[in-house]
Amino acid sequence: MEPAPAKAKPQGRLLVSTQLDARDELEERLERCVVIVQGLTNGLSEREANDALNASVCKGQQQHEEVCLGLFTLVLTEASQAQRCYRDLTLVNRDGMNVVLGKINQILMEKFLKLQDTPRTQLVWLVRELVKSGVIGADGVIMTLLKQIAGGDISAKNLWLAENVLDILLDQKEWVLKSGMLIAMSVYTYLRLIVDHGTPNLLPLRQKEVDFCISMLREKFMECLIIGRDLVRLLQNVARIQEMELLWRDLLHNPQVLSPQFTGILQLLTARTSRKFLACRLTPDMETKLLFMTSRVRFGQQKRYQDWFQRQYLSTAESQSLRCDLIRYICGVVHPSNEVLSSDILPRWAIIGWLHMTKNHELFPAETK
Repeated sequence: MEPAPAKAKPQGRLLVSTQLDARDELEERLERCVVIVQGLTNGLSEREANDALNASVCKGQQQHEEVCLGLFTLVLTEASQAQRCYRDLTLVNRDGMNVVLGKINQILMEKFLKLQDTPRTQLVWLVRELVKSGVIGADGVIMTLLKQIAGGDISAKNLWLAENVLDILLDQKEWVLKSGMLIAMSVYTYLRLIVDHGTPNLLPLRQKEVDFCISMLREKFMECLIIGRDLVRLLQNVARIQEMELLWRDLLHNPQVLSPQFTGILQLLTARTSRKFLACRLTPDMETKLLFMTSRVRFGQQKRYQDWFQRQYLSTAESQSLRCDLIRYICGVVHPSNEVLSSDILPRWAIIGWLHMTKNHELFPAETK
């Protein structure tokens, strides 16, 4: 008698997984919350369902969190119900959406690469709705979302994310102008991305990015000034674009046009760039991998990790522009303790050397033999 075949592991609706992957704890918890919400509302009219949800959230913090996360998960996984579930979420939440904002940030930082296509699309839709509703803390979510737009990556998914986040910023410009840090972070991000979008098929997107950056720089230059001297480098990289060339002329010869408080380019060059900006140009996954190499990997045992990183992020001609972002991050953000510096852990100079030495070999292998 043949043994019965093993049951296939049920595939969740939030994250991509294989038969070998253990069930994700976050996904399981969110699915339990969905079951709770469906148990409260199945078979009821919209008004009755709303009354049931309100009665549940009033019982305590745990019930409030379960209902909010259940509705949040339905927004991500059930596109046809998203509008109604978001409306219910705005009506029943009691904490200014803090539970939802926290979970969005967690997914963006830890699970974004594993999201299935529908939840990824719906997550951006939800962020747009939070911004339109003026939810306090939505600017922080946008900045986390900006971090997920990878430099040196012109894949369809990355371009889709770059354009959709840009559309949110353009459509909700008045809201954007209320946050100085969001203005600076978004200008820093899109000035960097413009460099990657120079091919003919990407020129419409690049023009939108240029228009956005010029608008922010001319209307809110003092907010952009907090970027520091790295703003000069970013502007130099795009200086041949006509609108940027005109901005450069004002920057050098007529700084008062940009802001009465701006005295000239020397004021910009003497301001250091915060590590927040350097870090924002690496995705959370890139950052995790680099920090692991600089804190856990022993010198001499790094090749397998470097090869993996190279295959994942530095294998195309377009991705070579990412190398300067990585080197700048290592120099400006990674500061090992004295204990690590005196140990046999992979030193920063070795990673920087690897990033320099592998560039030509990858692009021109025949010439480097």
